[in-house]
Amino acid sequence: MSPPSPDQRPPHAIPWQFLIRAVMVVTGLTLLLVAKVHGAAFYVAWALIGLALLSEAAAMLVYRVRMRGARRRR
Repeated sequence: MSPPSPDQRPPHAIPWQFLIRAVMVVTGLTLLLVAKVHGAAFYVAWALIGLALLSEAAAMLVYRVRMRGARRRR
């Protein structure tokens, strides 16, 4: 039996990109809240959070552009 194609993936499956962003945010918040970071670790924690948010914004922009293009083709 062959594995399902990406088009046949169940709708409840979580995309791996989301999981990476979630781990980045949780790691950054853990560093800030629990570890009471100072110096370079403080900037690393905020960089993780910032990168996760920026990559989410970029993904949303790409999604909207693709959806707009798909609507125009109909």
